[in-house]
Amino acid sequence: MNHDQLAMEVISQYRITDPELAFIRHNENLTYKVSDKADGKSYLLRIHNPVTAGLSGIQHTLKGLQSEVTLLQELHRNSELQVQVPIANLSNEYVSVTKLEDTLCYATLLTWIEGPILTAEDSDNKEIAYKLGEQLALLHQFTRTFTATGQFERPIYNAEKVDFTVNELKYGVENEVFSLELYEIIVQVSAVVKDQLKLLDTQKKTWGIIHSDIQLNNVVMSNGIPCFIDYCLSGFGYYLFDIGSATTVLKSGVRDSFLEGYASKAAFTADSLRIVEGLIIMDVLLCYTFFIRDPERNGWIKEHAEKACDKIWKPFLEGKEVYYSF
Repeated sequence: MNHDQLAMEVISQYRITDPELAFIRHNENLTYKVSDKADGKSYLLRIHNPVTAGLSGIQHTLKGLQSEVTLLQELHRNSELQVQVPIANLSNEYVSVTKLEDTLCYATLLTWIEGPILTAEDSDNKEIAYKLGEQLALLHQFTRTFTATGQFERPIYNAEKVDFTVNELKYGVENEVFSLELYEIIVQVSAVVKDQLKLLDTQKKTWGIIHSDIQLNNVVMSNGIPCFIDYCLSGFGYYLFDIGSATTVLKSGVRDSFLEGYASKAAFTADSLRIVEGLIIMDVLLCYTFFIRDPERNGWIKEHAEKACDKIWKPFLEGKEVYYSF
């Protein structure tokens, strides 16, 4: 069974009369746009089978997916944000079960948000940057009041995740993806980041549910408002991590507008920028771990890491500001 056939099999579990599939991408999930020609409605189908083993995690488990469904439902009901709403299948379940190459995997169906994804041109627009900051602040306003139960299981982006990242990236040296000297810089930078996290842990309201994966493809412009999609990697983390994630979407010249937009609805001061820098580096290194063990997909890491080392990591270790250099 190929992927298109698998997608049609999953769609048969839903109340969609005349489905038409359009493949989107295969990354942490296999995704399709599903259009019901009978009523004109569109949906996002996600088959939770990552393209590479490094992308798999608690977010692909039944409890992890049920927790994401809960988060999206709560955001839809109780926040100002426009989100993709989970759709129940014929069994009135929000997580469907299927098989891929004799292996059990899960699938979810969400509503479709109309509008173009954020473009490189948009990323240099001060008005859009400001609105992006506002929307991120609204997300964090909501998650600060969201109470996760004991059944709520999502990825955790903490100091242990930094330790995992450093340990996982040893593979890069052992398999000549990058040099020992570069890895030692990674170790030094990660130690600084861990110290920053310890500082955040002493402060109030720095930790909660975050999106964690804000990139161009995960922001849809709906009626002029940037809307976050793809909460697949959402989990427990520092709110400043999201600020860092969103920062790298935007050109350096509009980042102040983004921060102003955020500060208009949630607490933020420029004193936090040094920590934001560290969390951006944490985000980048974590991204390396997704692909480091996949020889078909890790070719870009060597060049990226060498440039980042010279342009970002070494100046960061020297105490220089690098927020506008990413």
